[in-house]
Amino acid sequence: MAEINRIDFLLPNKLDTDKKPDAAKSEGNVNFADLLKNALKDVNDAQLNADEAVKKVLNGETQDIHETMIALQKADVSLKLMMEVRNKLLEAYQEIMRTQV
Repeated sequence: MAEINRIDFLLPNKLDTDKKPDAAKSEGNVNFADLLKNALKDVNDAQLNADEAVKKVLNGETQDIHETMIALQKADVSLKLMMEVRNKLLEAYQEIMRTQV
């Protein structure tokens, strides 16, 4: 049940409290490209976990349909969120390109 309430796997700005911040991050400098790469990796991992759960159900290795459906929903929600982030980034880029100098 704790896995259902955890949504930080799909948030690109999640805080990792287990690691000590390095000098660049403690100054407030965050690499945007790294944030996007990590978010895409999290979405990809959710998709792979869902695929693996479906394969296990189809092969008869597990009977747990609930966990499979939860994995599928996590993958779906994370993909939809990433698509919305992509759309907002494209809209911002297009708005900047329309700006007159």
